[in-house]
Amino acid sequence: MRTAQLLALAVLAASLSACDQVRLPGAGEPAAGEAQSSDEDPAISQVATDAADDELLVSDVPAVEGETPTVDRDAPPPGAETLAAAPASAATLAAASRPMLALYNASRCALPEGAAATPTVASVAGATQLEEPVIGTEAVNAFAAALSSFPGIVKLEPRRAEVSGAIASGHCSAVRIRANWFVTAAHCVDQPYDEIRLIGDAANLRSPAARITAAEVAICHGGYLGTDNGYSNDIALLHLNDAQAASLTNVPIARVATTRQPLAPANYPTGEMAGWGLTHFGGQLSNELLTTSLKIAAVGPAAITVASQSGAGPCIGDSGGPLYVSEADGSKSVVGILSVVEQNRATGQFCAGDYNGRYTNLQGYTGWMDSVIALCEAQPDACT
Repeated sequence: MRTAQLLALAVLAASLSACDQVRLPGAGEPAAGEAQSSDEDPAISQVATDAADDELLVSDVPAVEGETPTVDRDAPPPGAETLAAAPASAATLAAASRPMLALYNASRCALPEGAAATPTVASVAGATQLEEPVIGTEAVNAFAAALSSFPGIVKLEPRRAEVSGAIASGHCSAVRIRANWFVTAAHCVDQPYDEIRLIGDAANLRSPAARITAAEVAICHGGYLGTDNGYSNDIALLHLNDAQAASLTNVPIARVATTRQPLAPANYPTGEMAGWGLTHFGGQLSNELLTTSLKIAAVGPAAITVASQSGAGPCIGDSGGPLYVSEADGSKSVVGILSVVEQNRATGQFCAGDYNGRYTNLQGYTGWMDSVIALCEAQPDACT
């Protein structure tokens, strides 16, 4: 991005409030053909996230993933024996058990104390308004999608009340991976929200069939630091209690991180995305679920790099949404969740023409997800 553009964005970010925000991560050059690695790959550059509160961000910090501890899934969670040794009040038990999350490289979602604040740009040119559905409408040149073609997807709208009385609402997606669990991007839920709202059961958010519920807790990867480490480990789990989960009766559990061949561009040259994000940068959020095919450019242990096709691709508001690959029999697996999108390097524009995106590679986080879910189900106080 040119210096003048960066300066203009910085001034805009400083002058606007934080409702319906859009993140702009920023500028560093990835090596040609490389994806972010769980160990030492550089952060993907010139990145505009379609973020949590739909915020835009600037950062060129190398992304390094912390290692996930090895866990014996048949053994009780660490500390369980100590907690069971003597009676204790509910408050004491909860306080003693919360540190157990850290043993699994996880924590309640929030940016760590002292972390760089996320620059925000508010009210992105009508992003607070849902556009009326139109057959064939563009969502960065995407097409209306059948909900049945994208198992597990829901709209994610974390909300909080502002001092002014206004409601700030984020715009992302999430994917159902267990009856009571969804996965999304950590940047979608790293703010102090009053409600983590989920909307499912309908491709059109205004349909009478749409069902609204909420998650009771969001748990983020312990290695996620927002702008401080270039959105590395951008993954979070959302837990719903039984009543909340039952509200989304028609949202199936997706097949996650399971492919019949090694996940590589040679085996899976394209993937499909879906979401309710902006139809173009500076445009409006889609009221209708939209989809397009993406080229899988590179796969690393922690990230999958994708490229737009014919100008079609993800944009602001699609964060946390799934990347699907299809098998020969037509079945689909969710292999990634959207973390960031890059600007077009020729024009400097976002969500236009030829541009790349970065999905968190769920195959690199299956052990982490399984371990956190096992802990939270065995010791609920550790995760509340």
